[in-house]
Parts: sequence; C-alpha cells; structure tokens
Amino acid sequence: NATVQSDGSLTFSGAWNGTFKAAKEATTCPAWILYDLLTNSRYGYGDQIAESQLDKFAFYSCSAYNNAQIDNGLGGTEPRFAFNGSIQKQGSAYGLINNLCATMRAQAIWSVGALTISQDSPKDSSYLFTLANVADGGFTYTGSSVKTRATQINVSYFSNDSQSIDWEEVDDTAMQAKYGIVSKNVKAFGCTSRGQARRL
Repeated sequence: NATVQSDGSLTFSGAWNGTFKAAKEATTCPAWILYDLLTNSRYGYGDQIAESQLDKFAFYSCSAYNNAQIDNGLGGTEPRFAFNGSIQKQGSAYGLINNLCATMRAQAIWSVGALTISQDSPKDSSYLFTLANVADGGFTYTGSSVKTRATQINVSYFSNDSQSIDWEEVDDTAMQAKYGIVSKNVKAFGCTSRGQARRL
C-alpha cells in the first residue's frame, strides 16, 4: 500500500496486509532499507536470517513514522527520517544494524528467535510506575553534572548542494549564558538533509 515519491519517501493508503510489491523503485526509508539488508542474501544477512524471523509489522510501523512529512526548519517539509548513504565496505553486522536503527531513533531487539525493532516515537502509556507499586527502596536518580552537558552540538552531514561534508551547529544559548560553550561533535549517518541533521 506504499507509493514511492520523487524524493524516495513513501506515502501509504489503506491498511497493509503484509505483502510487498515487486522491487522496482528505491526508497530512502531507513526501516525498509534495514529490512532489505537483513533479508538479502547477496549483499546482506539473508543467509543467516529468514524473513519469517522478522516482525515486518514493526518495520511498517516505523516506516509510517519515518515518512510523516514534517517542517524542515527551512520553509518546507520533508520526511522525518531518511537514509541517503552508500554502504561500501564490510563491517560488523551488529554495528551496521545499530547505525541504521540510529538514523530513525530505533533499537533492534532479538528475542525468542525473531528480530523486531522498537522506535522512540509517541505511544500511549502501557504502565505507570509510582512509589505505591514499586518494591522497597523506591527510585534512585542519577545523572551528569549540568556543567558538563553539551551546550553546542555540531552535526556533520553530506550536503547535496556543496557535494561535501557540511556542519550544522545547534546552540543552547540559555545554557551557554550560564555554563559557557561545551561543544560536542556528532555524525549524522546517511544524512543529506540539513533539517534532519538539525533535528538529530
């Protein structure tokens, strides 16, 4: 029930019955790129993982969230998460799966002989924890010193405009006024969008 748009994102119509179209078009959706990598036996892990071991409806749920059109911060809209990268060398399967999951704020989970993905996206609460329903000892809170938290993030991404690595700087001016500039550099894996780099 998906249609590929000119930018590689997907739009969906109706309920999905779990079947796929023939692979004729490319997509930028990281959920289906990961699914393809896991099931393809030529360039992926298809020799080790069977399609029946994947929770394809979890991938579909992530895909719907990934492809929602949101404000790109530059006067237009774009899909929430897109992957525009080229995987050119061998590496750890675990590392590559986690890198692809990170592009869409997801986590791969292997449980009871099957793989699913869980995404950090809005959901209804499933259970509330309070002091009334927690064993003795209650809660313990820990965290880092506010003074050591980054007040400036520099995100590297590949710019299609300049055809080179570009940087998007995001500043927390209120925290900088109190604690100064504490800079941190991060890399947006497979990212070619300034808006997506800024959201990261």
